[in-house]
Amino acid sequence: MASDDGTIKYPPPKRTRRKSWRLMLSILFLVGIGSLIGVIMFVATDLPAFDPQQLSGANTTLLYDDKGQVFSSLHAEENRTEISLDKVPVDLVEAFIATEDKDFYNHHGVNFKGIARALVRNFQSGDMTGQGASTITQQLARSSFLTSDKNWERKIKEMFLAFKLESVYSKEEIMELYLNKIYFGAGAYGVQAAANTYFGKDVTNLTLPESALMAGLVQSPSNYNPFSNFDKAKARQKLVLNSMASCGFISETASSQAYDTQLHLIKVQNSMEKYGYYMDAVVEEAIPILTKIKGYEDADSALYRAGLKIYTTVNAPLQSYAEDFFKNQANFPTSNKTGQKIQVGMAIVENDSGDVKAIMGGRQYEQLRGFNRATDAYRMPGSSIKPLTVYGPALEQGKMPFTVLDDSPVSYKSSAGVWNPQNYDLKYKGLITMRTAVQYSVNTFAVQLLDQVGVQKSFNFGRSLGLSLVDSPGTNDLNLAALGLGGLTKGATPVQMASGYSCFGNSGIYNQAHFINKITDNNGLVIYEYKPKPKRVMTEQTAWLMNNMLQTVVSSGTGTNAKVPNVPTAGKTGTSEDLTDVWFCGLTPVYSGAVWMGYDDQKYKMQDVFGGGFPALMFKAMMVKAHQGINAGDWSMPGDIVQVDICSKSGKLPSASCPQDQIIREYSLKGYVPTETCPVHQTVVVCKESGKLATKYCPETKVVSAVKAGENSAEASKIPTEKCTLHTTFNLSGLSKNVVKVCTDPRNNGQQYQANIANPTQSGGCPTVYVDEIVLQPGEHLPPCPLDDHQIKKISPQDLVDKILP
Repeated sequence: MASDDGTIKYPPPKRTRRKSWRLMLSILFLVGIGSLIGVIMFVATDLPAFDPQQLSGANTTLLYDDKGQVFSSLHAEENRTEISLDKVPVDLVEAFIATEDKDFYNHHGVNFKGIARALVRNFQSGDMTGQGASTITQQLARSSFLTSDKNWERKIKEMFLAFKLESVYSKEEIMELYLNKIYFGAGAYGVQAAANTYFGKDVTNLTLPESALMAGLVQSPSNYNPFSNFDKAKARQKLVLNSMASCGFISETASSQAYDTQLHLIKVQNSMEKYGYYMDAVVEEAIPILTKIKGYEDADSALYRAGLKIYTTVNAPLQSYAEDFFKNQANFPTSNKTGQKIQVGMAIVENDSGDVKAIMGGRQYEQLRGFNRATDAYRMPGSSIKPLTVYGPALEQGKMPFTVLDDSPVSYKSSAGVWNPQNYDLKYKGLITMRTAVQYSVNTFAVQLLDQVGVQKSFNFGRSLGLSLVDSPGTNDLNLAALGLGGLTKGATPVQMASGYSCFGNSGIYNQAHFINKITDNNGLVIYEYKPKPKRVMTEQTAWLMNNMLQTVVSSGTGTNAKVPNVPTAGKTGTSEDLTDVWFCGLTPVYSGAVWMGYDDQKYKMQDVFGGGFPALMFKAMMVKAHQGINAGDWSMPGDIVQVDICSKSGKLPSASCPQDQIIREYSLKGYVPTETCPVHQTVVVCKESGKLATKYCPETKVVSAVKAGENSAEASKIPTEKCTLHTTFNLSGLSKNVVKVCTDPRNNGQQYQANIANPTQSGGCPTVYVDEIVLQPGEHLPPCPLDDHQIKKISPQDLVDKILP
């Protein structure tokens, strides 16, 4: 290109531009390398001291009771036995190498290829703290010197310490330290303790299937605990076996055979420690708490090694008493002939806080972090669910304790056909009040009332009280059988049931049951504190009315064995429809409790065992101990509740026809006091001998007040529908008797009066609808009906003519 002065200018050569880019990239690379070196040097200056003793050391975690006193502790070393590598089976070592560190014998503490793979996967997932690719050496370094924080600073420190370990110890020594250090869950540290904990044997005797299971535990001991999560543990075992096969340690056939081999987990013989079930529950609650706190993500290890102080809600004397009580065979019904033991789950919760004061997860503690029936056994609650899903929501809707329904056979259409709910004794009481239905656990009443309340409202109410109700499509709890009679999809635990009942004892405010109030680190710094979230589920009036009805169960109903002397006691019995579960759930002004009994194998039924028997007696024993030295007080009746006289057959105000023995005094909210009088009582004349409607031939009759009820009603006092069939004609003995007409108007209050019968020249008299015939005994006379509007009047001559000649 020519310039103005005629000279030709050429563009700069491209090579110069390319050199500039190379120079810039080189500078950036050097800056990056320098920054990385700077970060590494900074982290290196902050490394923890390399103390070989820490390769096996640990701090004790202390557990405090509700009085602030230490009642137990968690020690890593309590369940650790050091063992030399030459006594560890080759299968176990190879299982760890295949699963945790395939290049263990080829790297110098850090596997850079593994880190690169992890970086790519983390970048793809968007979580740069996800996979860490830690070698066995790095895991040993982390568990001995560092926290479980998921950050790159910790990762770099881990690498430095891994290099240090590799420079000091041989591979065999590192493997031995690792196998003696690593946590396997259930309080077991090291392979020897783990072998004894899970299989009751020395580590040298472990088989390939057992070795694969143990090697799979260390990634997440709580999640893969075979005692509580067997299916997950087996899935993890399969992954380990597959990895061993891919590494060439075993064949594919051996891998499949090992997976198919049945595992024989043991019940630990030497861990019958005091407070075992409660401590397990504390650990299970602490793990998800700690995993959310920076530095304690490896919660299993922290609980046994970090020197924490955990302030629990336990009443230590009550827990100790429960353990002794439940060991006594005399406190249990006789088990079946197969040798299966009737098991138990129990929980006591403080009403106003949700603090769990004591639990029992079985008759006797058998396994560290094993199956805890107080917290993990979801069983059918039977009728004990009714206050939580039927009567509570019904009271909230204004259905008072005097609400009357007919306890008689009923049928409902369901997806499985026609459902006929029955009472446990296969008997029916007819027209009864809500209080009577609660008192005697009447199923037909509960189902009918639930139908009126509405399944969805009942479901929501039960969920708000902590029940694990299921509403997924298909099989769920949105039906009368589940919510009315306790045939739930999943079931409920004793802790859930006690927590639900505690809402009645806390004026309608629900607090979630919990075992931990506070956790501090080993320096006393609070790292967790329970924050109550009280939730009003019902009015205080509903809670008081429910308590009052439940007290009737204990004073004169199905739960009399549960009465705590000198303490207001309320409760409800429960038996599942298939007789596999029996319950007693109840409360006092201070505590609520739930006791479940049944077989672990649900194919066995509880023959002749009911909630009002052994479970109620256990509840009483626990509450007597819990109330020692305290003043339980009573539930104060809130405002807007009054007492009113009610007809027990109609739920209305009594009429003149209502018999005195069917008039009750009942509680009601002011706004729901009835204004209508009883419409169901009527006065009728019946034959004394047959009890049926009297005819003019019956020699002896009586006027009774009877109830208008349905044709199929089981009501004993309903109006007879048939006339007397014993007396159909006059007999000689009846010729001398006087047949008279009587007035049965209800205003005569059941008194017999001779009916006023008008002749053709008269008007008025007793209406024919109230006129009946009876036979009087010789010499017996009745006064005429005194009612003003039943009197006879003479007809005037003109009216008489008009009547004859219309």
